[in-house]
Amino acid sequence: MHYKEGKNRNELLMFPQMDFWVSKDNIVRLIDLVVDKVVMSNPDKFKWKGKEQRGRKSYSPNTMLKLLLYSYLNSLSGSRKIEGETYRNIELMWLIQDLHPDHWTICEYRRDNSEQIKYITIEFRKFLKSENYIDGKVQATDGSKFKAYASRDMLTVKKIEKRLENIDKKLEEYLEEFKRVDTLEDLKEEIKEGFTDRNGPDINMVLIDKIADLQAQIEKLKKQKEQIENSSKKYLAPNDPDANMMKSRDGYIAGYNGQIIVDNKNKLITLSEITTHANDKKELKNNVETQKEQIDLEPEILEADTGYDNLKQIQEIEKNTKTECFIPIGQSKTAKKDKKNEIEFTYNKERNEYTCTQGKTLKLHTRNKKYGDNKYDIYKCRECQGCPIRTKCTTSKTGRMVRRSKNQEWIDDYKAKMKLNGSKEKIKERKTIVEHPFGTIKRWMGKFNFLLTGKHKVQIEFNLYALVYNIKRMEKIENMAVLLQKVENYSW
Repeated sequence: MHYKEGKNRNELLMFPQMDFWVSKDNIVRLIDLVVDKVVMSNPDKFKWKGKEQRGRKSYSPNTMLKLLLYSYLNSLSGSRKIEGETYRNIELMWLIQDLHPDHWTICEYRRDNSEQIKYITIEFRKFLKSENYIDGKVQATDGSKFKAYASRDMLTVKKIEKRLENIDKKLEEYLEEFKRVDTLEDLKEEIKEGFTDRNGPDINMVLIDKIADLQAQIEKLKKQKEQIENSSKKYLAPNDPDANMMKSRDGYIAGYNGQIIVDNKNKLITLSEITTHANDKKELKNNVETQKEQIDLEPEILEADTGYDNLKQIQEIEKNTKTECFIPIGQSKTAKKDKKNEIEFTYNKERNEYTCTQGKTLKLHTRNKKYGDNKYDIYKCRECQGCPIRTKCTTSKTGRMVRRSKNQEWIDDYKAKMKLNGSKEKIKERKTIVEHPFGTIKRWMGKFNFLLTGKHKVQIEFNLYALVYNIKRMEKIENMAVLLQKVENYSW
């Protein structure tokens, strides 16, 4: 028959030299060199076990970092799966020189060395900036919801109280059962004597275990209830108390809000931060300041969606930095209703009053009224009686009110700028910059986004994904030989 034949299994094929196992342009060579350069240039920041010259030798931070970076790059986050790959993956054998850390060692290093992972993540971004792969001229920021390693069914005070009520009923049933065996006093004496008297009452040991279990559940639920009451959150995920209730495409989940900034030049991630805020309203200023602190970079232009339309933060950024923001401002329900009913209010600066489309006047009613983090002057109409569109305009019995921010002139100018054609183009451009990295990272993550619990540990995994994303991007952007030479010559 005319078929291709495979090689003889008894034929010696493996290269005698390990360096021949991977090609010269393989991405594992970049991981290998970056980790070695960063660790060897900063030995004080990379200490983990192996400090004593006696006993069993430990695995070095170099080995563990290389192992984790390669694994996350290839959608391997489970420690047992990673351990298995060290025995069969040629690239990984080359990268960590045929070492085989077990799953517990992998889990322990990842869990206990957040600062090492964060440090190498930021140092690689500094390298990209220094070599002009990141220029900061145009950047976009966005947030996405990631599922925590926790059940979708989060606890509330009401749920906890209901469970406590059910447990109390169950306890009553068990105690009634004991009464049929003997009195409660005899039971207490039996417990006190450690059930050593074999001639005593026939106590149901299974029943005692059930009661002990219910009492333990009560103590746990009481602590969880206290935890919710002492926090600003209304929900608690028992497996990951740091997680918050997040609205995602899959409905409400226990999760985290992952924030990133992406540079437009080569679509590289310059910031990756985990927050527990359910939306992006308060994240803009923090993202800009954190990027400045980590890699000393302020964008010339920053683009974001309406989730970041915090006018106070936008104004502070534009006032105190060189950054110009292009963020569309969403309309409130009242503003949308007014637009639908063709109701407008025109401000007269000289007279310090508003006039509505019906010619009615709204005069200053209250100064410096605080709403949220901002202060407003309140203008009120005293001429609403008999207005033909009153029912469409307001439900107030005393007349329509309009709020004017203390920074209203700047707000009006900013909103006008966002309506310009050039601004609209930049707002559209945001999608092409920042959404692809999230899509790639979530594809790598698979169904279960994070395997670690707690905000601090979730940040470790998020940094790993952001770092390997940048490494993968560099494989597409630059010739590997040139890139390796730049890494070699860079002052880490």
